[in-house]
Amino acid sequence: MRSGLLLVAMAFVAAPAAPGRAEPAAAKPLPGRALPPDPLDGDAMMRLHMHASFDLIRAIERLLISGKLDDAKRFAATISEPADAPAHGPWASQVILVRDRAAAITRATTVAQACQLEAKLAAACGSCHVETAVVPRFRVYPPAPPDLPAIGARMARHRWAADRLWEGIVGGADEPWRAGLEVLAAAPLEWGDGIAARAQLARQLQHDAAAARARVPVESLDARASAYGAMLSTCAACHTWKPATAPTRP
Repeated sequence: MRSGLLLVAMAFVAAPAAPGRAEPAAAKPLPGRALPPDPLDGDAMMRLHMHASFDLIRAIERLLISGKLDDAKRFAATISEPADAPAHGPWASQVILVRDRAAAITRATTVAQACQLEAKLAAACGSCHVETAVVPRFRVYPPAPPDLPAIGARMARHRWAADRLWEGIVGGADEPWRAGLEVLAAAPLEWGDGIAARAQLARQLQHDAAAARARVPVESLDARASAYGAMLSTCAACHTWKPATAPTRP
């Protein structure tokens, strides 16, 4: 549901003008009078671009977890392309870093590599927010879903934790980052001998989350990105894992 909403939001932002409809002509100032300021000038336009990029990056993450590397690379290319406006003035260097890191995703050859690069892209956004003192305000997050001994319940908790980790990177905030790690560092479910590969991935995710949790007081955004990228890669490997098929007999 959420990924669908992300796609709708991006389609709305990037939608071209409908064919057969003329664009409104530019208003001309009356003699001796200046035009009123464009409501999307300056900070307002910057916020519009930030929200669009935010949705795109989250969509990239969802696509990678599903193993859809080519689709994720197409979305990353959208972020890497320079926009005609705004000029980004005081944010120019940070915007260039965001575009460069998005472009790096387009050159990724594996899902695991792209996961690491996507986390670095999120860290670039967070670094810009921290350096410019324009930290996004996230809604007070809901409590984590109940921890029940079922796959569906555990996946709901993992999705909740991923949202908190994202907020911890993009917003440079310790509390949501720590909350997400607490959930992922919990003991994984027993998968049984039949799917030992997924059991191993679950233990790897737990190990990485516990290690990142121990570094919370002094961890930089780049260090968080490295940890988050590793965890995303593990999630993608688990979600796309398929049992080996027995060879067919002649």
